[in-house]
Amino acid sequence: MKFSFVLPLLILSATGCTSIGAQRMGIDRSDYSMRLLQNNKEQLLLNIVAIRYGDAPAFLEVNSVISQYTREGSVHADFGIHPAPDDADGTAGANVLLRETPTITYAPLSGERFSRSMLSPIPPASLLAMMEAGWSAEYLLRLSARSINGVRSGSHDPLFAGGADPQFPLIVKAIGRLQRSGGIALHIERDEKSHFTARAVLSRSPSDVDRADLEFIKRALNLPGDAKELAIRFGAAQPAPGQLAIGSRSMFEILTEMAQGVELPVKDRDGRVTDGQTGVAGADAAGEPPLVRIHCGPDRPADPHVAIRYRGSWFWIDGTDSESKRMFLITQILLSLNDSSTANNNAPLVTIPTG
Repeated sequence: MKFSFVLPLLILSATGCTSIGAQRMGIDRSDYSMRLLQNNKEQLLLNIVAIRYGDAPAFLEVNSVISQYTREGSVHADFGIHPAPDDADGTAGANVLLRETPTITYAPLSGERFSRSMLSPIPPASLLAMMEAGWSAEYLLRLSARSINGVRSGSHDPLFAGGADPQFPLIVKAIGRLQRSGGIALHIERDEKSHFTARAVLSRSPSDVDRADLEFIKRALNLPGDAKELAIRFGAAQPAPGQLAIGSRSMFEILTEMAQGVELPVKDRDGRVTDGQTGVAGADAAGEPPLVRIHCGPDRPADPHVAIRYRGSWFWIDGTDSESKRMFLITQILLSLNDSSTANNNAPLVTIPTG
């Protein structure tokens, strides 16, 4: 009986000497990070699909995750001093309860931050930094460039009406090939006030393939034939000789263009007929595929890259569609970079205790 009574006390004493936070930190950090990563992908896809249906985008950001733990213990003992012959000597026991009460804080993206992040053209520093770091100029320009030296990428949505120049995709592909081969190199110089100047340096001894691409770009963009270096500027205004002017899209325009690749069912859940588009979105008049292919169906696919349910149907990016996955990834990066605020001074508007 003495051993049975002392054992629960030893259990409680041992558990009290162990730090819960140290044990849970690695597990919780991994679990929350994975779920936050997946949730961000689903939220972006949801907004792209919503725009395809004519709904306004809405982003709810996770400001903080606070996970609290409570450990409770109890000991009980039941024994008799003079037990009857048919009674047990007594019983003793202990209970240890571990309770987690996480609190997740959300804040909607609205007001000035929404205007800066979604409606303003993408800052040139974001695009240039990614290109300088080796990100594909072909993917970045196809996704985010509105025009290059007046050659327009165009828009497939009437909200951003604008005819596309058939040479734009050819220019972007040529720039991508030159970047990969070293036929063109980007240099950025920053001063003490974080102002920067950018220039594109053309190879002085290009290969035959690079020389053909360089000659095509110079003709298509109206650049001097003997140019060896181009100053890069941002904006849609007519550039000066020897300049490469890039007009960038806003994030809202990018999402609108991506929404054109959303496959739609013949009817909505409530029976209203959509615009009649079914199947995977095809190529445009210039033979260019949509920026991203988003499928739809009544059931959730087996292994999607990301999937969401909207208006009674499932929408997803196929896990084997590498082109769509790359464009989706770049969009996630640009969306993060485009929110240039260094601190969120807005008080959280929604706080949900989940435990």
